[in-house]
Amino acid sequence: MTPLQRRQEILQEMNTLTRMERGKLCAQARGRGRPPFYKLQCWHQGKNHTRYVPAAEVAAVQEALAGHARFQDLAAEFVEVTVNQTRRERAADAKKNSRKSKPSATGKPKPS
Repeated sequence: MTPLQRRQEILQEMNTLTRMERGKLCAQARGRGRPPFYKLQCWHQGKNHTRYVPAAEVAAVQEALAGHARFQDLAAEFVEVTVNQTRRERAADAKKNSRKSKPSATGKPKPS
């Protein structure tokens, strides 16, 4: 697979991610014999935000968190593929443009 094809594949997969949530989902104990409650914590604009998550929404929030994690992984791979492609292109251009210096016809060194 060429780098261009992989980049397109990554973008297509990113486009399929329709649910995302930032942060960490934590179960908080309420006491013996009582089910835990859940909170979602995330940093946004330099502040820690916490939101209560009802038990009925926990699965959806976990799925959204997984979507965000997958997006981050894909974005990192996209950058890596693009950087490698850029470096290969630069190296190919450098090879095209490099010339070996030819000695002057008189055999004398060129003045500086």
